[in-house]
Amino acid sequence: MGFFGNNDRISHHELKKALYHLKGKEGFSDHHLRQIKETFRGDIDEDGSGSGISKEELKKGIHWLKEHPGQHHLSTDHIEKLESALRHHL
Repeated sequence: MGFFGNNDRISHHELKKALYHLKGKEGFSDHHLRQIKETFRGDIDEDGSGSGISKEELKKGIHWLKEHPGQHHLSTDHIEKLESALRHHL
């Protein structure tokens, strides 16, 4: 089944597991994790078959983080690690 399941969407549970890894292995703080969840909140909380983060939504979220560094506290390195962790199985 894989990290993204059969429909190429990151589920809430899968995102939580990825964030746990980033905190434990990559040194992300609780504040960083909250900012990431906030960035993808609308995508992850959708109902029905649209639930989860699609490839396009992931791309848009990462792009927004890169283009708006003054809106969050994630460094370029954090964003790259986040992108790598989430894209690993796409």
